[in-house]
Amino acid sequence: MVAVRMDRLFLTMCILEALWLLVAQVLGNTIILLACLACFLLLSVWAAIKGMALPVLMFFLPFSSLVKLQPGTISFFTLAMLAVFAVCALFKSKNVSVYHFIPVLVLAAQTLLVKTLTGTMISNQYMMFMAALLLVPYLVREVNGNYDFHWLTVFFSLGIILAAISSQYLLVFPSIRQYIDTAAMIGSTTRVSGFFGDPNFYSAHITAALGGALAILIEGEDKKRTLSIVVIIALLVYCGMLSISKSFMLVAICLFVFWFIGYMFKKGKMSTKITVILTLMIGAGFLLSSTVFVDMFDALVARFGRDSNISDFTTGRTELWASYLREFEEDPLLLFFGKGYSNVLVNGRASHNTILQAVFQFGLVGCISLLVWFVYFTRTWLKGLEIRSNKSVQAFIVLIGSFGPWMAIDILFLDEFFLIPIYVGVAMLFLFDKSLSEKEPA
Repeated sequence: MVAVRMDRLFLTMCILEALWLLVAQVLGNTIILLACLACFLLLSVWAAIKGMALPVLMFFLPFSSLVKLQPGTISFFTLAMLAVFAVCALFKSKNVSVYHFIPVLVLAAQTLLVKTLTGTMISNQYMMFMAALLLVPYLVREVNGNYDFHWLTVFFSLGIILAAISSQYLLVFPSIRQYIDTAAMIGSTTRVSGFFGDPNFYSAHITAALGGALAILIEGEDKKRTLSIVVIIALLVYCGMLSISKSFMLVAICLFVFWFIGYMFKKGKMSTKITVILTLMIGAGFLLSSTVFVDMFDALVARFGRDSNISDFTTGRTELWASYLREFEEDPLLLFFGKGYSNVLVNGRASHNTILQAVFQFGLVGCISLLVWFVYFTRTWLKGLEIRSNKSVQAFIVLIGSFGPWMAIDILFLDEFFLIPIYVGVAMLFLFDKSLSEKEPA
């Protein structure tokens, strides 16, 4: 009997399920779509039982806006994520400290008090956020089992690539187009955003996966894995350029600069390093020679060319940040206690900065509770890791790729707020856990 590896089995099922989802949304058939969503929930729960939940969730994260019965309803992706957390809490609750409950309960008490005083309703989104804070630490117990950081990055990257490429052809169908809020244009060039309405949220996924792939490329010694990662990097860069996003371009340039520094200074044969760099250069040359890439690059250069001040460079974000800071200045209670995780904006505009958004929603007091939760969470999970300076460049690449875009978007109300930090945590285990770093690739 031929044994099938768990990671390959689940990757195949994820691809088939994603294709089914796309067909169901194109047809707009409720029965087919409902069956697809039910199978997605079952797949997610089964993955949690088998210790493959995080790769499945990361694969479908770029499809999360499509995993719905109709626009405006709750995403089945969020339901699946909570179901996964609950299953992990049920089966993997051993060896997980419950101290993270305390800051969550304190934060819940504070936000409920703010909601009561301001007359704000308790939304389903609020309940799910608090439930996720309580349950997400149990998910990390599956890490280091049936997959490693390489396979997690492969799942995440292939989900991004499949969503980005398929969206270009399927957005002509009204049944799918209705899920997308905007169709941004730069001159005659359309800004692709996958199945998201905002190219910046779409590109934030890409930079996170790109940072992980580049960190693996520095570490990798296995030729097959190195080749697969090089191909993935080329495809991610192409998908990122489709967004014509300035933030993607800036973050990507930083990632490649630090990758080059880290790769050239790592131990190893110079011939191998040159081969990998030449392979990347050939891939870059192929992209640069394509007409589509030239059009995208010209549109991106044109965006930067129109910048005459800091406001233009940040696409008006400095004014938005200033308006939120003025709110804090005018209302000290808001600065300390926030809005209680309510869907409230200043002048109808989002803050476009996750730190500002967190202070606006939770206040400084609530942010302290959230920070304490995060410390308990990471200490329990990453306890005993040996931080080594020779891995600092790789760690920095992952951190910049994952959290750099958060300084220009609001992430607090999205599932990425939980999943991306876990992805970073797996990367830190890969880099600093000696047993994992020296593990032979399967």
